Amino acid sequence: MMSDRVARGDVDDLVVVRALLSASNPVADDPLDAIEQRRGEHLLALLLADSSARPHRPGWSADRGTALRRRHVLTAAATILLIASALLGLTTVRTHDRATATPLLPEPLLTATTGDHDRAVVALSDAARRQRGSAQAGTGPVLYARSQSYGLDVAIAGHKSTTTARTTITDEWRASDGTVRTDQYNQQVDRAGADIGGPTPIDEDRFEGRSERPPAPPESDPALIPTDPAQILARVKDYAIAAGYPVDLTVAADVFSTLRTGLTSPAQNAALYEVLAQIPGVFDLGPTRDHAGRPGHAVGLVVSDKSSLSLAVEYVIFSDIGAPLTIEQVAAPPPPGLHLPDVPTVETYTELITTRRVPTVGATT
Repeated sequence: MMSDRVARGDVDDLVVVRALLSASNPVADDPLDAIEQRRGEHLLALLLADSSARPHRPGWSADRGTALRRRHVLTAAATILLIASALLGLTTVRTHDRATATPLLPEPLLTATTGDHDRAVVALSDAARRQRGSAQAGTGPVLYARSQSYGLDVAIAGHKSTTTARTTITDEWRASDGTVRTDQYNQQVDRAGADIGGPTPIDEDRFEGRSERPPAPPESDPALIPTDPAQILARVKDYAIAAGYPVDLTVAADVFSTLRTGLTSPAQNAALYEVLAQIPGVFDLGPTRDHAGRPGHAVGLVVSDKSSLSLAVEYVIFSDIGAPLTIEQVAAPPPPGLHLPDVPTVETYTELITTRRVPTVGATT
């Protein structure tokens, strides 16, 4: 219902500022309603285009004071918007794709720990078929991926701990010779656990800036994984058996971590889905949306039980053409050492924003 205050046009200037700045704010505020949005756009249009919005009569009146105050606020807001847009171009809006930082301890997208296995196999097989019929976006010798990741960092010393929640944007380029350049920017960093006098969190600078690394061994380079699921499965099984690790959990961890990189082709994604479909514990969760609101289909897999302090489930969400959108891991409940609320908690997620080929390192299109 429209309030009397809104109906007579007396909208607080802070609402207008929010309307102007909300599109470039990496930490989402409460969404504006339609009336607030229209009012902000209307006042901005008056400021920029309609000279009648500025008083012409000499002297002072309440109306003139209101108009001048609004003009000053709008001008300041527009200036801030320009500065914010320039700064956020480094973190959230470098291409036409956008990402929004998730609040501290976001609500899990999914919390189910069981589901229909046969339907998961069908969903993964269908996604694999669609990916095999897809082409890599863009052209050029360099693989480029942009992702947004959220995770919990834990510093432990004796019987004390500090848990920090971190949301970052990562741009990564893999050149044709296998070298990789990474540009990473913190969007949001917050203390998450109970304040129990824990140790100092890890230096924030460690998670930001530019880094370059030489080519990885072929078996560790996501861009070089086979497109034959049997080859992937055999290689990971051999590694798990040699290391004494549980085979199914090791296979699942390998699949999820490879998908998280964003540096795989559609044919490689297809092979990874087909490997995941062979794990007995995989289950279906049906249609859902990721943190960016993108529609997709989710399947899940229990990746640790309570013998390791917490039951954890990893989910992959893929689009209607099978492209991976988000990989999220949820603990239910979180390990007690993190001193977090005793509810299902997002331990980490990766949201794949852009995956494409580009002409040079540093290019995004």
